[in-house]
This record gives sequence, C-alpha cells and structure tokens, in this order.
Amino acid sequence: MSPLTKRLTLVVSVSLVLAVVLFATLRSTTEPPASVGRVTIAVPMQISSAVMLVANDQRLFQQAGVEVISQPFALGKDALKSVTDGHADLALVADTPLMFALQNGADISVLAGVSQGRRLLAVVARKDRGIRRLEDLRGKSVGLSLGTNLPYFLDAMLQVRGIPSETVRLVDLTTSEVVDALVAGNIDAATLYQPFLATVLEKMGDQLEVFYGEDIYSFRNFLVGKTSYIDSHPREVQRILKGLIAASRAIEADLVSARKVVASAIDIRAEVLAPVFNAEDYAVTLDQAMLLTLDDQTRWAMKRGLIKPGPVPNYLNAVKHQHLEALLPSAVTIVR
Repeated sequence: MSPLTKRLTLVVSVSLVLAVVLFATLRSTTEPPASVGRVTIAVPMQISSAVMLVANDQRLFQQAGVEVISQPFALGKDALKSVTDGHADLALVADTPLMFALQNGADISVLAGVSQGRRLLAVVARKDRGIRRLEDLRGKSVGLSLGTNLPYFLDAMLQVRGIPSETVRLVDLTTSEVVDALVAGNIDAATLYQPFLATVLEKMGDQLEVFYGEDIYSFRNFLVGKTSYIDSHPREVQRILKGLIAASRAIEADLVSARKVVASAIDIRAEVLAPVFNAEDYAVTLDQAMLLTLDDQTRWAMKRGLIKPGPVPNYLNAVKHQHLEALLPSAVTIVR
C-alpha cells in the first residue's frame, strides 16, 4: 500500500470514528429520558415550599423527565398525612411533624432538606395586653396549631428567657383561625409562620410586638416519602431531586422572579415577602444540623409528655442520602 493510500485510509477511519461519536452524542442529548411513573407530591402552601413552587412554575420537573401532580395543603403535617394515608407519594413537611411521625412508627424516610429559614416564624403579641417583652407572656393566651413546629418554637423562645412553658396558656386553632382570633382580640398573642405572619402584620402593624428568634430556631422543611415507595422508585426520586436542585439554582439566579412566583402561589403580595425571602434559605441539602434538630425536638416532646420517654433514636436510619449524593455530593454533609 502506497503512502498516499495509507494516509487516505487513516483519514477515512478517523472520520468514521468521529461521525459515530457525533451521532451518539446528538442522540443522547436529543432523546428524552426514559419514561417513569407520575409522582404525586403533597405541598404545604408556604414560603418554605419555594423550591417546589418554582420547580412547578418553570416546568423543571418536566425538564428532569418526570410528571408531578401537586396536592396543596395549609400545613405540612396534613401533607405528611396524605403520604401515610396513601394519597401522595412524597411530601414537604417541617421537622416537628416528621419527628412525631417517626416516633409513631411511620414508614417514612427523608430525601433532602429543601428550606431552612430563620425569619419564617415569629411570636406576635398585642401591645394593648401589656406585652412588650416575651417575659410578659406569663399568664397570657397564645394561639397556634398543635402538632406542628410552632409549639416547639414557642417553648424554645420561652426557655431561653427562663419562662416556664406552663405559665403560658396555649389555644389550639387552625392558622387562619389564629389570625382572626388575634385581630378580634380573643387571644393575647400568636405563634405564626409565613405567609400568615405577613398577613397579620399588614392588618395590625404597630399594634403588635414581633419576636423572631433567629438565633434560636431555623424553620426546616424536608422532602419525605414512604420508605417502600422510595426504595421501589429510584428513578422518579432522583428526577424529583434534580428538579428541586434546578429550582434552588433558579432562586439564587433570579431572586426577584422567584419571589413573584412564590407570592402568586400562596396569594400574597411579592413585596411583603422581600424582607424574609433569601436565596440561601432554599438550598437542597442533607446536613448534620438536621439530625441534631430532630434529636432536640425528641427530647422536648418527651419532656412535655407528648411522646413516651426513652432513648433518642438514630434518625440517620431514616435518611436516604444516596439519591441526593448521586446528583450533588457536596450537598450531603451528614456524618455517617
């Protein structure tokens, strides 16, 4: 074979290889992901659900290759109940209802934390009832929803100031009832989360004292599901997480647009959210603080007689970290 023929043969061979590689690359980028089952997610309509709300609005789940049906709820504990009752596959829920569910033996596992805001909860109190400091809550009535993280937050606020929790009278109401009762003067104070907190501040303004407790408690929300569902649907789970990670990045890239999306979804003015809507609150993570919070809340619930006394369980056993770790290893910092 002449040198010219050899060179021509080499060029043809290389061209064929490049063509095959190019075809494979184009095929992999244009072919849609293999189809997976539809996923129903129970969602509390709160600011803490921002990544879910943004993912829905920007069709980020569809881009990840999964169809999502959202079930709206007022409270995370109700969203979680939808999962345990078999009406939803996954749910967003705060730490306290999650702790109670695990303590009661629910077949629930955690996939990721999706929010951790420090100004999403507050105790608000009527000034005309003589309440100017948290210490003034002694002997007063405080409206809140039991079974949520609100009683834990209130107790934490009281304990830091040496106020015995039994000196405060709790009034168990739905969140909308709490707002109405506070405005009407039927209760002296309330423990509220956003957006109800913003609503009552708009209505009453200077009539209230507001106590946030940023250094005491961080409002955490988690993506959870039945362990059996998570184990049998790994592709769906990873695509849901992929959509939520994309939503977290979208919030960071354009906070103003994300705030408008969330405000519209929860029916509140976007400017009201501005002081409490921060991009860093909506990272999708699994960190050690999550486990420590569940430990602390378990001890609190035992002390209050809300659950049976006993050893604090190892909540790491309820964490399915491998799914998030496969997508974003840096987001998983729990000690294993």
